[in-house]
Amino acid sequence: MKYLVIGGVAAGTKAAAKLKREDRSAEVKILTKSEDISYAGCGLPYYVGGLIPSREELIVNTPQKYSGLTGAQVVTGCEAVSVDVKAKKVKAVKDGKAFYETYDKLVIATGAVPFGIGQRQGRRHSDR
Repeated sequence: MKYLVIGGVAAGTKAAAKLKREDRSAEVKILTKSEDISYAGCGLPYYVGGLIPSREELIVNTPQKYSGLTGAQVVTGCEAVSVDVKAKKVKAVKDGKAFYETYDKLVIATGAVPFGIGQRQGRRHSDR
């Protein structure tokens, strides 16, 4: 089975690690925009406030260390730009060059973007 995970922070790395634990023979690949895959988000206020002096101290795992621990492959610095669900392939761009990744199962773990009160994006509870 070939799994493709889009998103390499908390949810994506947890999902990929779980997939490899469940089936060591599975091919698991993570595509992530960032160069970092795992950081201590709870430490961000301390970093912004100057109590943690460098962002490197927030990094929990490097892509290489993570791959060694889990067996999942990590492709950093790339952005998934389209998904063809019928063909089961994802188009991604890295360093300005497009490439395609195929999959049997796809996990999308890209997170969310917050929006402020008063911005209309989709239906909210107050719209009912």
